[in-house]
Amino acid sequence: MASDDVREVKSRLDIAEVIGDYVVLRKSGQTYWGKCPFHNEKTPSFSVSPERQTFHCFGCGKGGDVYTFIMEIENLDFREALERLAERAGVKLQGFTAGNHVSSVSRGNILRHALDFFIKSLNGVSGEAARAYLTRRSITKEDIQRFELGWAPPSWDSLFRHLTDMGFTEEQMIESGLAAQGTRNAYDRFRGRVMFPIYSATDRIIGFGGRILDGDGAKYLNSPESAIFNKRNNLYLMNKAKMQIREKGHAILVEGYMDAIRCHLSGYTNTVASLGTSLTDAQAILIKRMTGLCYICYDSDSAGQEAALRGMYTLQKQGVSVKIVRLTGGKDPDEVLLHDGGLQMFETAIGSSVPLPIYHAMLRKADMEIPEKSFAARNDLFDGLASLSAFDIAPHIEKISQQMGVFPHELKKEIETRRISQSDAGTKRMPEDDFVEVAGIPDKNSCLEPDDLECMLCSMLWESEDLRSRFSPEYVVPFVKDEILQNMVSALLSGETPRQLEERWRQLGDRRSLELIARGNGIIAREGIDADKAESIAETIRRRCVEERVRSLNTKLKKGIASESEVQEHLKLTRILKGGKFGA
Repeated sequence: MASDDVREVKSRLDIAEVIGDYVVLRKSGQTYWGKCPFHNEKTPSFSVSPERQTFHCFGCGKGGDVYTFIMEIENLDFREALERLAERAGVKLQGFTAGNHVSSVSRGNILRHALDFFIKSLNGVSGEAARAYLTRRSITKEDIQRFELGWAPPSWDSLFRHLTDMGFTEEQMIESGLAAQGTRNAYDRFRGRVMFPIYSATDRIIGFGGRILDGDGAKYLNSPESAIFNKRNNLYLMNKAKMQIREKGHAILVEGYMDAIRCHLSGYTNTVASLGTSLTDAQAILIKRMTGLCYICYDSDSAGQEAALRGMYTLQKQGVSVKIVRLTGGKDPDEVLLHDGGLQMFETAIGSSVPLPIYHAMLRKADMEIPEKSFAARNDLFDGLASLSAFDIAPHIEKISQQMGVFPHELKKEIETRRISQSDAGTKRMPEDDFVEVAGIPDKNSCLEPDDLECMLCSMLWESEDLRSRFSPEYVVPFVKDEILQNMVSALLSGETPRQLEERWRQLGDRRSLELIARGNGIIAREGIDADKAESIAETIRRRCVEERVRSLNTKLKKGIASESEVQEHLKLTRILKGGKFGA
């Protein structure tokens, strides 16, 4: 790939704007701060510097530039991140070769071509049954266009043949989840289904969901798990809903594609759908990035109610306040909103939504009154309540105790007993505990956390050619302890430019070096340190290193095991320390 492409794309993008699609950022001085999207945290420790075009999290240590961020958050390799950002920046990449063009577009463009095929098929002769189905579901032509609905013909290989004619290989089709391998030949994975394109939060098509009309097979079928599609990490219509979620201050979570579409058509454009009945931690974190409040509106049958309860605890664990919407007049949002007066019924249901502790107690109340089920129902409720914080439970103690037929103080005591028991047994871990455990694993490139002063000096040298001209390698390099930073400082002070280093790191797949640069930038921004402090920082690093060596020599002298050369070295270093500043 051409390095000019990399620089041109980066120069046209504001890193704060790109990251702002994923994280709610607030400006403080010249730096933006938010809650890290890579780990769960209560206090924002994630910094973004538009001036230096880097990000750094002081909690988990992740950092880098705009490419690093997109690679991490979207699980892309560098080539894919470059293509994604080039599209956003409006840059036509020049670094393609005939050999790599098809492979580079195989994941994104093959899905786009498949979507075009599905849309065309819906409007063709074979799509008549699908059009009739959508009409019965009160979906108009305009709605079909708005949500890019399509049709996968019942033929075994119509899409396969179409994509083959376009130059895509069987391997690419299978890898993208559009085809499956049969005993003899590959065949279309989606057949005889109304198709719903699935986009990532950043508006990148990543897969499909298909609803069967006739015949055998699962009612709904999603794209298989792959490098590009992981249903655990995505929510249907999040690409359309994310700005509305932020503006309205809350999200509405539903089960199905049609539920989400109906909500959007009815004005609830802050609605997303889980791609399956169980909400995952990753999906909860995705919602947390956008808002701290979520209304769950799953089907009103028993399976939907239990799924809603699990989803509520998953969201609450990630720090999202959650309420359950109890529907009347239909089993799901699509059915309710299509009724006469359905909009008002839905609005009323949201207005009378129930918080998690109350909902759990209501859901278990009937079973608690049946002798053979009461023990299990109470245990389930107590275990759930004990996993919540006291602040989440306190406002509802009175009402829950009334539902259970016990005194409030008895309920409090039982919850506290369960909480202690869970803590002792280690059965319930807070997200912060999991984070500490991960953070405690040493990075493969460094056994110790890099020194703040060394990171800051390196970042200052990286940013300023004038500053690099003021230092000789001998003055700084021997005193930098971190091996990666030492190599970086040596290269910079020996004449290599940041651009050359950055290009080499990308070729080697080295993210750690940019991460350390970003860490230094973050510390500088947090502490408000000016570039003119670079010499003072370098002096401190040198002096600290000399002091450490003197302490080591002192130990040897006291034990009488110092060599003659070490005695002379001790005298020299002691004079240097007594003399204040010292030369190279």
